[in-house]
Amino acid sequence: MTGVTRIPVDVQNIDQLYATFDPSPFHEFSLNTTAAQYIASQAWYAPRSDLFVVELSLRGKPASKKDAAKVEVVVRQHFTRLAANEQINFRKLLRTGVISLAIGLCVLAFCTALSRVVDNSPLPDGWREGLRDGISVFGWVANWRPAQILFYDWWPLKRNRNLYRRLATADVVPGKVGTKDQPGEEVAPLDTMPIESGQT
Repeated sequence: MTGVTRIPVDVQNIDQLYATFDPSPFHEFSLNTTAAQYIASQAWYAPRSDLFVVELSLRGKPASKKDAAKVEVVVRQHFTRLAANEQINFRKLLRTGVISLAIGLCVLAFCTALSRVVDNSPLPDGWREGLRDGISVFGWVANWRPAQILFYDWWPLKRNRNLYRRLATADVVPGKVGTKDQPGEEVAPLDTMPIESGQT
């Protein structure tokens, strides 16, 4: 069953929600980084089947439908761009992981062959065993990075991408009287949200 997660946003002025670093006349289509981090942090622990509704208030009073509609366009465009950026990062990371794995396996194969050569060499036992083990360890260490990428690093990017895709469909409606942007019981810290992450 699909639920709804409501995200209250209360500001002093609508312009606070827009990024101002861009001098072009289209800067209003960029959401302020702090506002985007707040919305994403409120949405982070919501059930994955939930829809999002941003309740917009101005100084504790419901925003007008016109302002809510304008902010809705900005929110959707902003998170659509973020989702596309995370998708690019996701694909690049997987490609890097596959290439790293191919290199790592080649290094491991070479080290395995070299360790056998050392094992059959006339070196003293202590030197032979130490050199053989060192080469074997080096071969396995060469696969540490691809293993980290393919087993662990990809899923945070995928989760961020999916969250941004869901936020890109969020509705923005006038808030309720007295609504304040109070965090829920489970809210991700603002500094953990990779809102400004660039392409890797």
